[in-house]
Amino acid sequence: MDRERTEPAPDDLVPADAFSLLGHDRRVDILRALLEASRTGDEYPASFSTLREQVGAEVSAQFNYHLGELTGHFVRRTDDGYELRYAGWAVATSILEGTYNRRAAFGPEGIAGRCPHCGAETLVASYREEWLTIECGACDDRLVRYPFPPGGLESRSLPDVLEAFDRRVRSHVALARDGVCPACTGPMAVTVPSLVDGDASTDSDGDDAAPEDDPIATFRCRRCGNRLRPEPGLVLLEHERVVRFAAERGRSLSATPFWELEWCVSGDAASVTATEPWRCTVSIPVGDESLLITVDDEFAVQSATVESAEPDR
Repeated sequence: MDRERTEPAPDDLVPADAFSLLGHDRRVDILRALLEASRTGDEYPASFSTLREQVGAEVSAQFNYHLGELTGHFVRRTDDGYELRYAGWAVATSILEGTYNRRAAFGPEGIAGRCPHCGAETLVASYREEWLTIECGACDDRLVRYPFPPGGLESRSLPDVLEAFDRRVRSHVALARDGVCPACTGPMAVTVPSLVDGDASTDSDGDDAAPEDDPIATFRCRRCGNRLRPEPGLVLLEHERVVRFAAERGRSLSATPFWELEWCVSGDAASVTATEPWRCTVSIPVGDESLLITVDDEFAVQSATVESAEPDR
């Protein structure tokens, strides 16, 4: 786009009006039926008669009315039939996600893995109010707490849930690092402390993917206010230079949950080394070597060097 869009388009809906279009069970059924048709490919776009049959509507006139209310904003009518617009797809998938209408809980339940802080194999996972938490039962350290939709628990074993959770947190942090809010896709900016060696604190209300220490970096969405405050190591986990460093030494970082990597969940692996200009160096050990990565105040990599290190856990 050539310029930032600040004014609504002529065909935009007021949010309350858009949500009011969904205020009937039959319309939700239509969106879900179209999502299922797009998944199976049986008939998509779906014809009027096929779609009516899929949602179990007996009265054609009533079904036509509800479909007409959705068409234009949530549903698109084509020469081949009806299909979801992105807004309709987002609503239908959010239903599967379960964030707005489901409640679930489990744990604390023991899980496989080793605490990166004390080395004990006493990790536990719990899920309450749409947040998944992983802690160590031995040293009581909380390694991560981050939101996870209830639908993500459905049809998955606990190991599969944890794998999905691992990928979710990694991808959200990577998006934030790249300036994209994982909640609303708005622009995300990073703020950093101004003092050296962790003597400064930053605004730290809310919860995030890191323990409750003063964060070195806070990623904040300029539009919705969403915040992530991961440890610097977690911010760099998916960086090409880090992935290549580990791979060259026979280590796949994707094969280990990030909460078992001490440099991803501990502030001890990072230190602010300069303020004018601001610099932070993160030590990432793999085997008997460490990659020292220095980033600027936007978390762009400025240098990367390798040195000998104690074997990592």
